[in-house]
Amino acid sequence: MKLPEYISITEVQRICAELQIRDWTQLQEAVVELSEAEKIQAVIGAEAGQISAADFQLGLEVELEHGLTFPDANVTNNHPILTGLIVLAHLKEMLDYYVRLEVAELEGDMLKALESGNAEKLAQKYRLLIEAKAVLANREAARLPQG
Repeated sequence: MKLPEYISITEVQRICAELQIRDWTQLQEAVVELSEAEKIQAVIGAEAGQISAADFQLGLEVELEHGLTFPDANVTNNHPILTGLIVLAHLKEMLDYYVRLEVAELEGDMLKALESGNAEKLAQKYRLLIEAKAVLANREAARLPQG
């Protein structure tokens, strides 16, 4: 069964032009400029405005996987507002959602490297995991009551 295209590429291009950002249907990498993240945040408004632009930017880059990154799992065609709403939904669950996701993904990458016997990649991912866990620990510590 062929699934329908729910959000057309033409619609994504129209929204990108309206937001005055790059044409996200042409992205070769999941890299979002900070200014783009800020414009999307402003349109979404409300709670999205309470999230740091850098955290929102990171979320947008991660959530582009729901667009053209994986054609067989494409639900947004890289629509910036829909992608932003996915980010908002996850950050409403917990503000450090993407930091936690990074830790989980690195642990998975380490397992794959271990299973394939790739010691160099395992060591590289382990170093990144240490850094990601430190960022997470700092975020958690900042949320603890002072006393």
